[in-house]
Amino acid sequence: MNEPSTAEIRIDALTRITEAIETAATLDELLLLALRELSLLFDLPRGGVALLNDDGSAGQVVREYPPQADPAMPLQPADLALMHGAVSRRQPIQVHDDEHADQSPRALELLRSYGLRAALLMPLIAQDHAIGMLALGATEPRQFAVDEIALVRTLASQLAAAISAFRIYDEAQRRNQELSTLNEIASTITSTLDTSEVYRLVVQRLNAYFNVEAGSLLLVEESSGDLRFVMTIEGGEAKLAGVKVPMGQGVVGAVATGRQWEIVPDAQSDPRFYRKISEDLGFVTKSILCVPMIAKGRVIGVIELLNKLDGQFTPDEAERLMRMAAFIGVAIENARLFQQVASGRDRLAAILNSTADGILMTDMHGSVLTANPMAAELFGASEQQLTGRPLDELLRSLHSRAREVNTRSRGDSNGDAETPVHVSDIELGGTHHRFIRHLSMPVRDADGAVYGQLAVLRDITQERELEQIRDDWTSMLVHDLRAPLTSIMNGVMMVKRGIGGPVTEAQNELLEIAHQGSQAMLELVNNLLDISKMEQGRMTIDLEPVAPYTIIDQALDRLRVSARSKNVDLATCMALNLPLIDADDDKIVRVLQNLIDNAIKFSSSSTSVTVGAHAYGADHLLPTDTPLHPPFADGEWIVFWVQDRGMGIPAAYHERIFEKFGQVRGRKVRGTGLGLTFCKLAVEAHHGRIWLESEEGVGSVFAFALPRTHTDER
Repeated sequence: MNEPSTAEIRIDALTRITEAIETAATLDELLLLALRELSLLFDLPRGGVALLNDDGSAGQVVREYPPQADPAMPLQPADLALMHGAVSRRQPIQVHDDEHADQSPRALELLRSYGLRAALLMPLIAQDHAIGMLALGATEPRQFAVDEIALVRTLASQLAAAISAFRIYDEAQRRNQELSTLNEIASTITSTLDTSEVYRLVVQRLNAYFNVEAGSLLLVEESSGDLRFVMTIEGGEAKLAGVKVPMGQGVVGAVATGRQWEIVPDAQSDPRFYRKISEDLGFVTKSILCVPMIAKGRVIGVIELLNKLDGQFTPDEAERLMRMAAFIGVAIENARLFQQVASGRDRLAAILNSTADGILMTDMHGSVLTANPMAAELFGASEQQLTGRPLDELLRSLHSRAREVNTRSRGDSNGDAETPVHVSDIELGGTHHRFIRHLSMPVRDADGAVYGQLAVLRDITQERELEQIRDDWTSMLVHDLRAPLTSIMNGVMMVKRGIGGPVTEAQNELLEIAHQGSQAMLELVNNLLDISKMEQGRMTIDLEPVAPYTIIDQALDRLRVSARSKNVDLATCMALNLPLIDADDDKIVRVLQNLIDNAIKFSSSSTSVTVGAHAYGADHLLPTDTPLHPPFADGEWIVFWVQDRGMGIPAAYHERIFEKFGQVRGRKVRGTGLGLTFCKLAVEAHHGRIWLESEEGVGSVFAFALPRTHTDER
């Protein structure tokens, strides 16, 4: 039988290599079969394939023949330079064990390191793109013939096309697996509020995807800035939860600070390696892949993978993990925010369901978004039935059942006069007599824009009943005290006049003290009676034209003796030609008298109290040296003010001080707490305004403004 010719042998080898390309299930299997056939075809002892990454910045020997036990290491920079030189010319290169030949020193060095005397380096080109190099080596000196090189080129071309196809397929498989992993993570995040379960699944899936021994998820603590282990899985067990690494320390700290991935092939020799945690666990860390998790432009944590089980971590894996970390970071941040919102919602629901107030919240169009059980009870409908209905319609229905509705308004907390807080007291009849206080206020976002309305319906029945009991008791007390007080004062005056016999000077002084005490008590009783009448709307206001100067003179005359006894000077600061105003002379004099009396009481000896009056409005600006700043700018007014140089009043008491029995704590001088209440009610009965301007340690200015309604000029 004739021996097969060289051409037949080569055709047969080519056929087998083609079959290998067509039937190989993996890239590794393809390369092993191809290298074996090429080595047998050319009677060569060794062969290998090195591949470049997509941008040519890194490369690795991916398969050798005969197969080697040790895994191939990444190409060194000198090896990459040699490889780039060969593929850039896209021509095969023959290397010989000859120091005098014109060839790369590195090629000669590699040749000898493998125990070879000659080698053929053939670039692998696929789709006009250099993807790597095929190397065939001989242990004896050898010159490859032209036809041999041509055959290797043909086989290399087919091999490159197959490698490219396998790479595309592998990349697609990796992407599919990556997407599958991310889908599983996303599914878990959206299906559970248990963040611990989310963290566990993330690390578990990443460990399996990248085939590593252990993996950790660390999040940045907002309070301290440290990185805290929220999940570590090693050998299927969760560990390390709660352990912290200071920001900037360890590989994780460097990654979080630098916002770039890091591959540490030998952790034990890296100075950044944070040994304490591994030592505490008894875990030997060999290699590390660590990437930052970035959400909304900030680093929220890092992912750390340890000890790859099938070789070393590669830049391609680092880039893949970076892509996954971007998705995972956003998903975890959203899960955390959702949990915060859900927790806040649950807390709000618990508060709304347990409060005794009826609460309704609307959108910017006035439709009810939220209603609590008390609101549902008050309106006689379920919470679901209230949702979506216009608030105005519900309130009209409530008011239609009311016996009486008293409404007032005040500015909201931002001082926006266009969106005031409305307060209504509603008296409901029926089986259960009830008083409801309705407060309506705007709801604002972080920028102050109004996007809804809040209606609070408070049952003040018990409060009203207590007020009624108090008012009845006060009224009874006042009326029962006036008669005996009047009798006492009349008796004292008759004794002073000598009707009962001669009165000594000492007795006269004692009688004067008794008369002044009785007079003070009678004023207190009158204040209580007047306040009660004004609160109930029964106080009669006798308006008549009166000069502001007359009001001030009368008030000052009543208090000059008191001022001299405390060595306090009374000064005036009044504008010229102030017009007459329509007022109840007696009540406004009492208002000013109360304010001056308070100023004297809280002034130190040798200081002064100033009383002033000015016109104020659009055409009447206050003089620059006037110590007050009215909190309104509408209308035309006559402003009265009293300034002292006392200790001042804390801002927290500015509103409360006008309430009944409202006093500033800690003051040595104390009163009944009714004088300023009378002032407020009397001024408001004149459709005026009263306010306080005070600074601790400097003094106070009490002021009130009355409408300038009288047209006659003085």
